[in-house]
Amino acid sequence: MKKIMTIMVIILAVFLIYLGLRDDKIYYLAMGDYLTNGTNGQGFKDYGYADYIKDSIKKLEKYVNISKDNYRIIDIISDIDDNISINVDGKYKTVQNALIKADLVTISIGMNDLISNVTLSSNFNVNDLYTKLEQVVKDYENLFKVLRKYCKEEIYLIGVYNTMGNNMNDFFDYADNKIATVARTYKIKYVSAKELTDYLDNKMYPSKQGHELIANKVINMFNVK
Repeated sequence: MKKIMTIMVIILAVFLIYLGLRDDKIYYLAMGDYLTNGTNGQGFKDYGYADYIKDSIKKLEKYVNISKDNYRIIDIISDIDDNISINVDGKYKTVQNALIKADLVTISIGMNDLISNVTLSSNFNVNDLYTKLEQVVKDYENLFKVLRKYCKEEIYLIGVYNTMGNNMNDFFDYADNKIATVARTYKIKYVSAKELTDYLDNKMYPSKQGHELIANKVINMFNVK
């Protein structure tokens, strides 16, 4: 009986030590375009959805933001493949290292890919957008493969949204569903951003309320603590 009690005490002690040493801090990596950058309707960097998510994480280990207003899917793929260096709290780390260490990754990307060039054309046709979407989805899939090569934890993709008027709702609904389907294949959680259409400044950039809306979606899905 004493032997059994001794073994149980040892097991309990080991378990308590494990709980004490377990790292429950969250390393948060945000990547993407003007949404991640927090660019407002006046063209200035402001508080974006990623900042609100960061603020909600009580046990934050590190927050890394890699974003540019004109970022496209192929740009992120290229930066990961090239393993670019990024300044994190005065120290240079590589993007691959950040992906490996991250417990939470959010990415807003695809809007620049989807609506640039096509919508600027003088003979723009909605069918051009459907054709463009097929290529964009292939780019998404290539991105997901690269991300999953380095990150095995939670990844959230912020979806696309309509900036072109109510007559384009059907297309953006279709795009939303198609991108979400591909994301799920790679166990990447898709965060629908369709509501941002009602929270736009200067027809393109989400307002503060829009950023808070997206942040709250991710926070609730990730169960940030």
